[in-house]
Amino acid sequence: MKRNWKPLLILALIAVAVYYLYPSIAFYGLSVEDKAAMEQNAPERLEDLHRRSINLGLDLQGGIHLVLEVDLTELPDEEARDAVDRAQEVIRNRIDQFGVAEPTIQRQGANRIVVELPGVQDVQRAKGLVGQTALLEFQLLEPYAERDRIIQRIDAILDKEKDSGEDLEEGEQGEKGLFEEAEEDEPARARTLSALLAPARDDLAFSIKNLSRVRAMLQDPGVLDAVPGDMEFVFSSKPQGPQGNQYYLLYLVRKRPEMTGNAVEDAYVSFGQSVENLGQPIVNLTTTDEGTRIFARTTGAHVGERLAVVLDGAVYSAPEIQTRIPYGRAIITGSADEAEAKDLAIVLRAGALPARVEIIEDRTVGPSLGRDSIEQGRVAALYCTVVVALFMILYYRAAGLIADLALGLNIVFVMAVLSGFHATLTLPGIAGIILTIGMAVDANVLIFERIREELRSGKTLRAAVDSGYSNALSAIIDANLTTLMVGIVLYQFGTGPIRGFALTLCIGIISSLFTAFFVTRSVFDLITKSRVRSLSLGPVRVLSNSRIPFLSRYKHAFATSAVVLGVGVVSVVGINGLPLGIDFAGGTLLEVHFEPAVEVKDIRAKMDAVPVDDKVLDLSSSEIKQFGSPNDILIRIVESETGTDVADGIKQVLKSGFGSHIPNELEWIRRQEKVGPKIGSELSGAAVNAVLVALVLILIYMAWRFHRFLYGIAAVIALFHDVLVTMGLLSLLNVEITLAVVAGVLAIVGYSLNDTIVVFDRVRENLHSVRKGAFASILDLSINECLSRTLVTSMTTLMAVLILMTWGGEVIRDFTITLLIGILVGTYSSIFIASPALYIGQEYTEKKKQKK
Repeated sequence: MKRNWKPLLILALIAVAVYYLYPSIAFYGLSVEDKAAMEQNAPERLEDLHRRSINLGLDLQGGIHLVLEVDLTELPDEEARDAVDRAQEVIRNRIDQFGVAEPTIQRQGANRIVVELPGVQDVQRAKGLVGQTALLEFQLLEPYAERDRIIQRIDAILDKEKDSGEDLEEGEQGEKGLFEEAEEDEPARARTLSALLAPARDDLAFSIKNLSRVRAMLQDPGVLDAVPGDMEFVFSSKPQGPQGNQYYLLYLVRKRPEMTGNAVEDAYVSFGQSVENLGQPIVNLTTTDEGTRIFARTTGAHVGERLAVVLDGAVYSAPEIQTRIPYGRAIITGSADEAEAKDLAIVLRAGALPARVEIIEDRTVGPSLGRDSIEQGRVAALYCTVVVALFMILYYRAAGLIADLALGLNIVFVMAVLSGFHATLTLPGIAGIILTIGMAVDANVLIFERIREELRSGKTLRAAVDSGYSNALSAIIDANLTTLMVGIVLYQFGTGPIRGFALTLCIGIISSLFTAFFVTRSVFDLITKSRVRSLSLGPVRVLSNSRIPFLSRYKHAFATSAVVLGVGVVSVVGINGLPLGIDFAGGTLLEVHFEPAVEVKDIRAKMDAVPVDDKVLDLSSSEIKQFGSPNDILIRIVESETGTDVADGIKQVLKSGFGSHIPNELEWIRRQEKVGPKIGSELSGAAVNAVLVALVLILIYMAWRFHRFLYGIAAVIALFHDVLVTMGLLSLLNVEITLAVVAGVLAIVGYSLNDTIVVFDRVRENLHSVRKGAFASILDLSINECLSRTLVTSMTTLMAVLILMTWGGEVIRDFTITLLIGILVGTYSSIFIASPALYIGQEYTEKKKQKK
């Protein structure tokens, strides 16, 4: 009677799991038509199902992930204290008005804000909406005569500096970079602003190809001194004119604004009715009472003059004041389309950010890649479950069926926990679940092998089951707790999708422990109580009675490891190095899809003239390669002086060159990522810290659990070996080091440690039961006794990883390669590195005792 509560508890938990899983099954099981019908007829029901179901990460449903950094350096201390919170609130208001479903806007660290916008695909529009400071100012233009007088003064200064620059010695010419000659643009050889002017009515106009040169001229110290302190030059917000012959306008305005955006009460979009802007989208402004008074006073005092509408330092429009405006109404023209005008109205209504923000990381996943990832993950999980389940039945027969029951419930419980907490499921999270499937049988294998040993010693089935569970408990707890530590460290130091992997791994470990000790034990109890006297655990394997002298070969093993490590070092130092992905090195990555396929050489030929900011760059030597299918191309630009809009320039070139190969304008960009150097440096530090913290925690736990630091030191030596060998082999295979690869390395640490602890636990047990044997013979005995379990667990985990590698898709290919290498290396090291290290340490300790 004492165990009758276990089946009841299991049934209750299954019922709870089904309750929490049902919304996810119901919501994601809806077809597009059913979802549209429910949205029309029962929106509350649809919203309730969505709210209670598993949340899909951006890599599965598509969307944008942005990390914004608020610049607090120019703010007074009292304003800087709450500037990030105010910026977060402004951004939230903008996104709420934009209409994104379930956005994530949260503070990170001292001055950062993380924004996730699921389902949004227009990257540039979202970045503009979120990151625009929206500092609106109304500034009066200086008269043409005053502007021309200052331009003449600037020309004289530049002309004089050019003359003095020509008198310099050849070795000093580099310091006069402002006057270096351009290779292609003849007007850029000119020495003055006037010589670079393009024809455009009464305003100053400069060709877009000369814009960087004009900016440099205006920043010359002599030029800055020539402009009165109460005036400044401001460019138009966007180029004008036909494609290929565009120009920017330059205005001379008074620095002190007549009115700012604080006086704006409302902003909305309409379409122009006048001759100048007929049919064009315009933003209508209405001002507060105070703003109305200021606006009326300003327009009344400056009739006939021009008033520039300046947003974030760029002129949107500069209309002439024709009459006094008493009602506080104004318009902003210059928006390219209605969407841009709407976004401008949103940021003006929500207010200006309290400080400048910089987007230091942005990642975009297209909907087509998300759908493919879901399908690939589903297929991989299904194949993995079937293959592992069949293997367990073939190897353990009837007991394998019991293990498969626990495996099935394990998956149900993991998904139910994710659903119950409305957790986010990511692609690495799916990988974590698949890895859990492979590793979940480990506890059952340990128990079954123990039961086999007890049955071979002559015990009855019931006694063998009791002893098997009792003897396996210590090793299972130790192995899973240390892996759980690694998962927690990975969650703490990881970001975004990597946390999803850590989360599912931790949940899977806890669920595996429960199913192994409660579910399978309850089934065994029912079997033994029904007077069944025997249970098939499969035929006795040869490895069950193996007597391989492993320690006698440890010198050969050390030599083999030294050779492999040496090859890895040579690769890292002299061949491939450690190729860092954009997560750590910074840069821009684009994954694009063409239908029909486009040759890499054709894309490379178009990449020799990519417009970036106000420059044209040759990016043809960048990394451009097929990624998976011939239709998918991966383009990677390393972090350099390419500017902030390199991705937009590349997309512009690809669309103009291969427009007929883009069947769907919204889905041809499958993935877009940009990581700034600051983020890359921080992620590198976090990755190193994660590995070191994991190793220190393991050392402490092992020393506490085994009552000697020697066991912990031997385990950590094996872990260092596994990490170094894996990194060397990754270098040899030229695998990029990304966050996913770091997650794989940490998973290897947990897996390898799992295997080592099982052996060490058996060593500890045999030290008490085998009194007369030498320490070396006890080590060999322990390794041989665990050998069957080691190989079975490694085989099931390898099968899971191979399936993940085959059907999981290209996005996590490097992750699965890392796991594959790590499992092989970890299995080897638990036998040939950790145990010999323990033996050598024990021998050294004994010799020291004898000397004393």
